[in-house]
Amino acid sequence: MPLQPIETHLPKLGQEPDLIANQNQSARACFDPSGRLFAFNERFSQLWGLSSDWLLLSPDWEQVFSQLVRRGYWDEELLTQIVKALDLTEIDTVSFCILQKNRTYLEVYVTVTADGGRQFDFWQIGGEERPQASYNPEVRRLTFLLGLMERLQPASDLREIGQFALSYLVETMGAAFGDVKVIGGTGSDRTAGMLTNHISGQFIATHGEYAIAEMQQVLKQGIPYGQGLLWEVVETGKPLFVEDYYNHPKAVAGFRHPGIGQLGIFPIPSADGTIIGVLTLECRTNMKLQEAPQQDMLMAACRMLGVAVERAQAEERLRQVNEDLERASQLKSEFLASMSHELRTPLNSILGFSDLLSRQIGGNLSDRQLGYVQIIEKSGHHLLQLINDILDLSKIEAGKVELDLAPVSIQHLCTECLKMIQPRADKKRLALSFELDYRLQQVVLDERRVCQMLINLLSNAVKFTPEGGYIKLSGRMAYGAQLLKEYRPDRSLINPQTPYLCLEVKDSGIGIAKDKWHLLFRSFQQIDASLTRSHEGTGLGLALTKRLAELHGGNVSLESVEHQGSSFRIWLPMTEIQKPPVVGSQWSAFAGKLQLTSDSQKLTAHKRVLVVEDQPYNQQLLTEVLELEGYGVELVCDGRAMLERIDSSLLSPQSLPNLILMDIQLPGVDGFELIRQMKAHPLWQKIPAIAVTAMAMAGDRDRCIAAGADAYVSKPLNIEQLLSAIRSFSMTRG
Repeated sequence: MPLQPIETHLPKLGQEPDLIANQNQSARACFDPSGRLFAFNERFSQLWGLSSDWLLLSPDWEQVFSQLVRRGYWDEELLTQIVKALDLTEIDTVSFCILQKNRTYLEVYVTVTADGGRQFDFWQIGGEERPQASYNPEVRRLTFLLGLMERLQPASDLREIGQFALSYLVETMGAAFGDVKVIGGTGSDRTAGMLTNHISGQFIATHGEYAIAEMQQVLKQGIPYGQGLLWEVVETGKPLFVEDYYNHPKAVAGFRHPGIGQLGIFPIPSADGTIIGVLTLECRTNMKLQEAPQQDMLMAACRMLGVAVERAQAEERLRQVNEDLERASQLKSEFLASMSHELRTPLNSILGFSDLLSRQIGGNLSDRQLGYVQIIEKSGHHLLQLINDILDLSKIEAGKVELDLAPVSIQHLCTECLKMIQPRADKKRLALSFELDYRLQQVVLDERRVCQMLINLLSNAVKFTPEGGYIKLSGRMAYGAQLLKEYRPDRSLINPQTPYLCLEVKDSGIGIAKDKWHLLFRSFQQIDASLTRSHEGTGLGLALTKRLAELHGGNVSLESVEHQGSSFRIWLPMTEIQKPPVVGSQWSAFAGKLQLTSDSQKLTAHKRVLVVEDQPYNQQLLTEVLELEGYGVELVCDGRAMLERIDSSLLSPQSLPNLILMDIQLPGVDGFELIRQMKAHPLWQKIPAIAVTAMAMAGDRDRCIAAGADAYVSKPLNIEQLLSAIRSFSMTRG
């Protein structure tokens, strides 16, 4: 426990001999100017079991106090602190409290003797208690404050702090009642509101419940600025004492009571001296509150109480801020979920019908028309990517993204990413190259997320590299010591010995000025935010890449020279796995176009799919796709109509569909409830139900499955993915 100086204004030993002479219950030791022990009393040797014979050998103070460490009373830290305290005794006696390892408190006095030596007096607090009247005033003051500290330690909130402190002060000072008020507001709009109050049973019995109720009402309402005596205390920072409160012209009306005796009002200061509250005590004893010992103790108690109140207020503000942030985060999540649905629903129609047109299923298109369709499809996919980036970033910020870690072939991963970016690079005549460290085989990571990061970096490289330039993707094994030398958007701790997979995208593009580097990884931040900027985008790609790397426990770095090019690096902690590489199944959606054959039509002949969808364009799209596959299609346009069909009295096994595609956000009755009703019905429960929805936030798939859905497909629809889900169910009904 650190030494806590109490006072430094006690008189020197030589000036006040009676002070020491009367302290015959203390453990006393006197050291000469050289530090050797020349006098001690029996109490000093008994307190720690020190041998009197050894003490008579005049050991120095260091030897004496080191014995207390070896005997287990003190630790080295306490010894060091006591040694340092000796430097504080050149002028006055110093008093402080120490806590020994056996959990006993000692009040210690260190005094300069007339010849420059040191005298130590140790008072045991809580052991051999002395009568109150014989206490040195400073020991009494210390005991009082220690008692208050013990009351405050278990207090967890503002009200508890007020209650525990007030009950102790009322008890110690013999008060009939008291209260603690805290100041709220600013300037003339301030109010002194009650934190807690205490009224003795004797006062209630003497003056009745009515008087108490009136006082309680005043405290409950608070005392506005300017009313009552307490504001004089707040403004001056000095205590105020009133002998006849009943007749005082500034007395608060509700407290004008002849039963009130002497009243003391004390300021409660914060750490910077600002008055944040007041303590009021009404004392009935002969111990006057304004007398020096009582007043000093109460002022010290108010300072201690002020620290506790200020801390509790700060914790309460922090708790409120956290609640507000949590509420804001929830509102943001709800907004994003709503926007995701509202944006994905029309995108589903745009991308679905443009896909059908590009296949020329509805008839042959001219080259110009095909060009228009391709532009529509490209723009739709671009918009979808922007939506996905926003949602991904929001999911990460909300802590709702979990990595799907598995051993991955780095060569396969990088090759697939280059394949996806190749068409865009070819249009700008950019040379793509790939270089891989031979030591890299399989690494445990989330393949989809790492591919997402690489595509972000490669897309940026294509976007910001002029025609005829080059882009190089490379992978190597590196160590944290190398990462420490890189420019990173944060200064997180790096272990120099940690092995990393370093994936680098280097280009010969426009480069980035060094004074702009700090802007790159901020959400929605772009280097050129002007209206005349030549490159599109939301500025989310790099921010998302950084967050995904951090989810892996890694980091990102960059190196760039304006007009010469840039190098962006992803650093992922690496674990090599001696297992066969995992082929990139996550990217099967990129493989080939939908092929409709006569064989597939034969397999699906006479199979009926019930589509529950309220949006007309999506109804048309699903109908077109399913009929082209050879399925029969039935449409239900809202939740109530579907509910009526589930409960229809005309229902028979022959009238049931083979499969149901269920939208979730439906008018009347939502898809969750419809699926639950179906799974509880003896006839409907065997029909597979696929949730087809624009709800694509974290947890939405699990909600659909929990409601009873057999599969989940998100909008905008990947037609191949949808048909694959449909084909996965064995539909044997005719």
